[in-house]
Amino acid sequence: SLFSLVTLVDHLFAVHMQVGNACVLASRQYLGPDHPVRRFLAPFQFKTISVNDNARNNLINPQSMGPRNFAFTDKGTDLAWSVASEYTPSGAELRAVFGDDQASYLRLVLDYGAYVEFLKKHGGVDTPYRRQTLQLWNIMKNFVNSFLSQYYPTAEELARDSEVRCFVYTLLHELAFTTTNGLVPDPAENVRDCSAEELWQLTSNLLTRYCYLVTAGHEQVGTVPVYAQDVSFCAFHWPKGESCGTKQTAITSATLMSFTSTPMPLLMAEEGSEGDWTHLFEGPVTINGEPVGEAGAVPPAVKKAWVVFQAELKAMAAECDDFNNKALSADAQFPHCFGMWQTHPSHLETSVSV
Repeated sequence: SLFSLVTLVDHLFAVHMQVGNACVLASRQYLGPDHPVRRFLAPFQFKTISVNDNARNNLINPQSMGPRNFAFTDKGTDLAWSVASEYTPSGAELRAVFGDDQASYLRLVLDYGAYVEFLKKHGGVDTPYRRQTLQLWNIMKNFVNSFLSQYYPTAEELARDSEVRCFVYTLLHELAFTTTNGLVPDPAENVRDCSAEELWQLTSNLLTRYCYLVTAGHEQVGTVPVYAQDVSFCAFHWPKGESCGTKQTAITSATLMSFTSTPMPLLMAEEGSEGDWTHLFEGPVTINGEPVGEAGAVPPAVKKAWVVFQAELKAMAAECDDFNNKALSADAQFPHCFGMWQTHPSHLETSVSV
């Protein structure tokens, strides 16, 4: 299930082919090269086009490395891809709860913070993992809102930006028609005539959701090389009646892991270091065809937003280290005796890799 379900559905389909492609497509189509939102997304879309092109050629196409590793026949692989969209969006299991109230359901699907709180309130789900993911979500959302506020002091100003409206509409349209059974509602009823405040919330949640998925989301579902080191522990497939994979499986899985271990820039960076990406925010940017900001200068409020973002990530990283030290100590008690690194900011990269 780890390699055949999580890798194929959650990793390749959902993160790379669905969300990654949809956001890059929408931003390239409707956000100009100097639009502030496209500048903001640049680190989180770094090499996504070439990465997904490589994934298609080497992990998805018939007889490529992916199908040669998965425990499916050619027909089984086709069937797996055909149903992948039914199992992707977080919150899909709550579709029936909201019935015809598509707007409320859409907000829950896009606002991961609200989704976690909903699970806690109505389902009693309150785990260390959910708490860490919620903390990282809030840090990212604060960064997104601080950035947007610099260029759009009010929701009405954002609503007047036709490029943002087209970007949001197109991104939701792409997501709606790459899922099944209405798991993501058609945006026509939720975006075209929404209020300025509703558009702000949609934009904020979409940007945060994307940034979260390509960092912590990708880390959770895509970082599997450690499991593939030993086919007697975890293998893509093994002969019927046997308890471990074959030597050929070990070689093909090692080849696949080597191919998919391309490093990307780290999410955490020191101000002024090589990893500092605030130069992307140098003015002027373009909003509704008009230049905004001083040429060659990063707006102080934008620079501060990035610095605060990095400080909050650093503080969370220290908390994650403390959690893991306690979980791995000799006196740790079950079930609190497992470390977690999926949302550890020090280990997260800015964009999807292959």
